[in-house]
Amino acid sequence: MDDFFVHKYRELYKNRTPGREGCQRERRRKLLEEQKHQRQQTTDENRGITKFVQKQPRDAKQAAVFDRFYANKIQLSEWLKEKPEDLDNWYIVPCPKGKRCLVVASDKTRSYTKAGKLLHSFHSSLEGGRSGRYVTVLDCIFYRSEYFVLDCLVYRNQEFINCETSFRFFWLTSKFLEYDYTVIHRDNHLPFHLIPRYDCADEACLASALETHPHWPENTPVLDGFLFYHKEASYTYGTTPLVGWLFSFMIPEVLGVEAIHPEYKKTPPNYTNASAFMKAFDKKQKKKRYSTRRKKNTMDVDEGSSTSAIMEQQKQLELGELDMDCEHAEDQEEDEEEIEENSHNA
Repeated sequence: MDDFFVHKYRELYKNRTPGREGCQRERRRKLLEEQKHQRQQTTDENRGITKFVQKQPRDAKQAAVFDRFYANKIQLSEWLKEKPEDLDNWYIVPCPKGKRCLVVASDKTRSYTKAGKLLHSFHSSLEGGRSGRYVTVLDCIFYRSEYFVLDCLVYRNQEFINCETSFRFFWLTSKFLEYDYTVIHRDNHLPFHLIPRYDCADEACLASALETHPHWPENTPVLDGFLFYHKEASYTYGTTPLVGWLFSFMIPEVLGVEAIHPEYKKTPPNYTNASAFMKAFDKKQKKKRYSTRRKKNTMDVDEGSSTSAIMEQQKQLELGELDMDCEHAEDQEEDEEEIEENSHNA
């Protein structure tokens, strides 16, 4: 990256609005203090996921269609409504479009949606994916028979939920350098790609994140937006202000920088500003979820039909027909496309 482009990013490190003390900033500060206190006390109510996984049946045919234990276990973002004054203490992560899920490797590898629904069951080369001795749990995005790894909750029985983001990211990077999980073979049915993360403290690194297009070969999958992770944050179940989200076209306004790839500047029709878009987006998603719940409740009124569907699903489980099959992956993804948001939860 030449000096001209690096210079354009220096403005990111100057807080242009020193008097803008949003509640989001204060919530970040308080949450960081609470998490640091938890580490000092060596207690964390979120721990115990490894023991739970090890107690589960090893036979994939016995896996429940829904497992409430995995519901709401994914760390979700908030809108990044203003530029953090400590931007150098954050990572920026390009996020592909797809379905957010937890991948749990222990004997068999299974993935679960944000609601705890079993998405896929298959063999993988992840630690624990070939034997029941170890457990590995990854925060991923699924897209067309491929998994893109965002974060790590457990690796080889070692829990990282209470570790800082910087250490979790370091650990993931080192493990993906040791072994190529993208290669498909008998023991690894689907590829796992580590999503690149860029240190905002490095101006050239940040410039690379915003100037690179596409981030994946042939622009597949396409970029959904950018996640911002605070380096000192623990992994939090549910929404947290320590993980921010922006669509690419919001970056010039929110972060105050124009030097991004032209493709990232393209705005939706009738776009006015980031704040208005965020409010309209949230309203649309809320209406969408409400409509989905109404539709589900209406379908459940027909008890006979509902019972029949459950029996058929149970039959498929017993026959092992819900095990991972690449040709079914896109069909299952499309089935849930209307009831779940993409890779973020702003």
